[in-house]
Amino acid sequence: MEQVHWPQRTEQTSGSNAQGAAPDASSETIFMPSRNSNATAFSIILGALDNIQATMAAMQSTMQKEVADIKETQRHLLNEVRGLQNDKKKFYTRLEDIPVEVIVQIFAWIPLQTVFRYRRLSKTINQCLLTTEFAMLNVQTADFLNGLENGMNLTWIHLPERYQSVVASAMSEQLKKVGSNFKNNEMKPLPQSITRLTAVEEIDLLTCKLTGSIPDGISALQNLRALDLSHNSLTGTLPSSFNLLVALESLDLSNNQLSGDFPALPNLNALHTIIIDGNCFTGPIPTVFGRPHMLLYLCASRNLFSFIPAAIGKLTNLVELNIGENSFAHEIPAGIWNLTNLTFLFMSNCQLSGSLAGVGNLLQLEWLDASNNRFSGELPSCEIRSLENLRDLHLIGNQFLGGEILDLTGSNLEIMCVDPDIQVTPEVWQEEYLCHSRREVIGDS
Repeated sequence: MEQVHWPQRTEQTSGSNAQGAAPDASSETIFMPSRNSNATAFSIILGALDNIQATMAAMQSTMQKEVADIKETQRHLLNEVRGLQNDKKKFYTRLEDIPVEVIVQIFAWIPLQTVFRYRRLSKTINQCLLTTEFAMLNVQTADFLNGLENGMNLTWIHLPERYQSVVASAMSEQLKKVGSNFKNNEMKPLPQSITRLTAVEEIDLLTCKLTGSIPDGISALQNLRALDLSHNSLTGTLPSSFNLLVALESLDLSNNQLSGDFPALPNLNALHTIIIDGNCFTGPIPTVFGRPHMLLYLCASRNLFSFIPAAIGKLTNLVELNIGENSFAHEIPAGIWNLTNLTFLFMSNCQLSGSLAGVGNLLQLEWLDASNNRFSGELPSCEIRSLENLRDLHLIGNQFLGGEILDLTGSNLEIMCVDPDIQVTPEVWQEEYLCHSRREVIGDS
């Protein structure tokens, strides 16, 4: 806008009055603005007002468009929500329509002990919770990092396979025990990822409906002291790498379907218990250990073992030896009578032959079961009578030919099973205690 210059009053000085006359009223002159100047000013003002009005109109148009866009967005979201609504059940939504990425991010922060309860909400959620990506996010939660306190050692075996693998890698140096706090409802293989738990000291997974073979990589568990996989459905041979489990003290593989020869374990110096009853192992009874005198319990009944090595006599501290229900078909090795710490000796239904002479060396014996074999010769009655701790005696189903009368006067025997042609005193044994309850279990098996 142009600046308007108004005329100013001017005064003459005394110097300009050449004649020295005194000034009067007529000497002042006033200059008034012209009509052209006023018109120009008003024109400029009106132009500015027009510009302001145009700007406001443009802004109003923009705001109306933005409002319209917001309303359109609202309508779109409303339609999306309505699309998720289940027509049959009000207030329910189709969870399978939620983006997979959103599901993973939401559920990854739910504690492990809770999150898998949501697997049945939808197939999509179930699939998401079974992914490696979900597992890797979930193991970052505070709940997982405190997993040992929250029972991770008891829940690991029940996790989905991919989650097991991620957890095994994340906690390989923390998890010291693996167990189970409830029984599986369905069969599942023994996880290969168990070989990553290199710090584990105890694995207790009995009655977990485990299938498949024991992984060869189990030798990586150098800190493992106790392994119990009993009462499952494991198959295949026992890996020779078991010999590398140098810290192993107790092994229980009973009641599975393991087969093949039992491997030699010369590097296992701490082993004191082997329980492998109820499998399909073949070959010789295991007797090769790093320190044979350390072994206290050897239970290998109900297998397909065919031979008892003479080296069994080196297991001098054995407390229990159970080799019943195998197919040895040879004479009993004399080394067994060197196991003077035995309290339980079970060798029924083995097709063993030879004599029981030497049994008197087993002065700690409380239970002797040699029933249903091919033992012959004279019954070593005096040796048996000398076993003062003997409570149970089972000799029925053999081929003994006479011998001295088995005098049990004053003995501590509570149960006895012998054939009727063996003479026993006092005679009350023949009437009340001669396998009336045991004959069905042992004598006729």
